[in-house]
Amino acid sequence: MSLALNHAKEIGKKEAWDFLMSHHRFLLVGHEHPDGDDVGSICALHNVLVKLGKEADMLLPDPVPHVYRLIKTAALVHTEMPEGKDYDALVFTDLGNLERGGNFNFPDVDSLCIDHHRSNEHYTDYLYLQYKYAATAEMLAEMFFDAGISMDEDTCNALYMAIGTDSGFFKFSCTSAHTLLMASKLVAMGAKPDYIANRLDEKTEEAMKCYQLVAGTVHSYDDGKIVIAYMGKEAMELDGENSDYYASIPRCIKGCQIAALFKYKGEKETRISLRSTEHANVGDLAAEFGGGGHWKASGCTIHESFSDAEPLFVKAAEKYL
Repeated sequence: MSLALNHAKEIGKKEAWDFLMSHHRFLLVGHEHPDGDDVGSICALHNVLVKLGKEADMLLPDPVPHVYRLIKTAALVHTEMPEGKDYDALVFTDLGNLERGGNFNFPDVDSLCIDHHRSNEHYTDYLYLQYKYAATAEMLAEMFFDAGISMDEDTCNALYMAIGTDSGFFKFSCTSAHTLLMASKLVAMGAKPDYIANRLDEKTEEAMKCYQLVAGTVHSYDDGKIVIAYMGKEAMELDGENSDYYASIPRCIKGCQIAALFKYKGEKETRISLRSTEHANVGDLAAEFGGGGHWKASGCTIHESFSDAEPLFVKAAEKYL
C-alpha cells in the first residue's frame, strides 16, 4: 500500500512482531542525520531478521556518523536505494516525519513504522508507537526478549548504544525502570558498556576545535532561561556529522530551560537542535517551524540566516517558559 499521512492503523507489540514474521524481504529505513537510536535500532532489527532467515537491506538518507560505526553492522547501511531488489515489506525505525526518510522512490508494499515520537505522522499502513519509551531501541529490545530471540554481541551493543544515547545514558527524564531493565538484560546477554562508552567518548582534534568554537558562541535570553549556541560553517566542516552532540553545550548552562544549537546548513537555512531541561515542551516549539520530536529533545529548520532566524526563534520559545 502507498505511504500517506494520517492513515496508519495503530497496533501493539504482538501485531508488530506478527508483521515481521509474515514478511520475508525487508527494506529498513531510518532518518536523515541519523542519531544513536536510529543507527542502533535499524542495525539490530536487520540482524534479528537475518538471524530468522529473512532478507533485509538498511537505507539511510545520510551516512552513519563515524561515532556510531562502533556497531559493526553499520558498515552494511546503504545511502542509495539498492538496485534490482524485490521487497515485500517496508519498516521505518525511529522516523516520526516521512520527509526525514529521504527523497527515495519507496516500493509500494506493506509498511510498518516502529517509533517512540509522540508527533509521529501515521504515514505507514501500521504504526507501533510507544511515546513513553526512551528510545525506539527500547521497544525493539522488549519485542526481541519477549519473542525469546538470542542476540549476538553486535546486536546487543547496537540496542544498548541506542537506548543509552537517547536517554543521555540514563540521565534524562525519559529514563524509566523499564529503560534500565532493558539495558540490564542487554548487558546480561552480551552488550559491552565499557566498549561502547570508550568508543563514544573518543574525540578527534577536529572535534575538540569544534567544541571550542561552539562554546565561544553561547549567549542567552530571558535571564538565562533560553540559551543559544552557534555551530557555524567552520564548525560544521570540522564535525558536522556529529552536530547533535554539541547541543549539550547550551543545555548544560546553569539556569537553562530551553537550549538551542543553531547549525549552519546554508546562507538561508538554519537547522536547530532543541533540548529542554525542565517543563518546556520543545517538541511543540519545533512544530511551530515545521519540525518535531520529543517533549525534551526535538529539531526544526528555519529558512533564514542565524541573525534573522534568532529573533523569530526567541519570540516563539518565550511562550514555552
